[in-house]
Amino acid sequence: MGNIEYLIVGAGIFGATVAERLASAGKKVLVIDRREHLAGNIYSYTDEETGIEVHEYGSHIFHTEMDEVWDYITKFIDFNDYVHTVNTRHNGKLYPMPINLDTINLLYGTDMSAEEAERFVAEEARRDSEKYGIKDPQNFEEKGISLVGEKLYDAFLKNYTEKQWHTSAKNLSADILKRIPVRFSHDNRYFMTAKHQGIPCGGYTKMVEKMLESDNIEVRLGVDFKDIEKDLPESVKIIYCGQVDELLDYELGVLPYRSLRFEEERTENGLDEAVINEADKDVPYTRAHDYKYYQIDQPEVIEQKISIVAREYPADFEKGGEAYYPVNSEESARLYDKYVALAKERYPNLILGGRLGAYQYWDMDKAIKNALDLSSTLR
Repeated sequence: MGNIEYLIVGAGIFGATVAERLASAGKKVLVIDRREHLAGNIYSYTDEETGIEVHEYGSHIFHTEMDEVWDYITKFIDFNDYVHTVNTRHNGKLYPMPINLDTINLLYGTDMSAEEAERFVAEEARRDSEKYGIKDPQNFEEKGISLVGEKLYDAFLKNYTEKQWHTSAKNLSADILKRIPVRFSHDNRYFMTAKHQGIPCGGYTKMVEKMLESDNIEVRLGVDFKDIEKDLPESVKIIYCGQVDELLDYELGVLPYRSLRFEEERTENGLDEAVINEADKDVPYTRAHDYKYYQIDQPEVIEQKISIVAREYPADFEKGGEAYYPVNSEESARLYDKYVALAKERYPNLILGGRLGAYQYWDMDKAIKNALDLSSTLR
């Protein structure tokens, strides 16, 4: 390890971007990951029998409004033209999600225009806010009712969200609803404002492999940071993309995360689309994925009878398990800040990054942008 200048802990999209940028600037980089594969939670593999690209950790759809990010990532792989749309099942019926004009008319059995629907939903929200005394929404439930009224909220937002976070919506931040838009048009694109969108042809793992193809990059998989920490030269700078609480042996307590588990089956009874959300409380999983529908550049894959369907179940996080996304709150932010201070004290050459290291629920493009920004300060 004597000639290594940077150690990247974590071979996900953030770590791969930093490694690629540093290597392109002539720096010697070692990338490690305790998993036996590249690409972190965007890892995908091709099923040999069907040719279906399976997203091992759930669906990942690349989308961005940032030309800088798109121009960067498309240097390594071509993307197909997949545009993400999602239906949500409620009481056995499918509705477009996010809520749009068609969702509203289907639920209420109406045929309103955009202007009529906007006035109607505003009146529903006003009436129900008055009913519950909501003036300044303080939590997810109050915000949801004040935004769309009780009927739309109960049908599509309440139960799905409570399953996902395993707590009452009254305990959740109103800010979560920033990720859930409401539209009064027929536009059913999930990422309506995304300037660029698609799935990498050949999969995300292939994309990350291309990013790490450099004589200046060494990759070691199945390696934990703790196992090599004592062998690192003092001069090595560390970009750490894991959990800071785990790094410091949970000395100050466990940062709250949510986890997921997936039940996968090979079936001829697929979804007929890529993703279906399950909004009802009596369905224990939040959504199902039929991965072949992402491969619009390979019609022979989509047209075959077999699907690989994965059902996504929210799960409580346990120490040593998979941390999928942070539970952000004022309390968890304070604990994270304490860990950051302690990490700086214990590891002067260490920088925290990525979704886990930064304790942020970033989309892929945001992770890449942050990696590019960090890399520009290191070279």
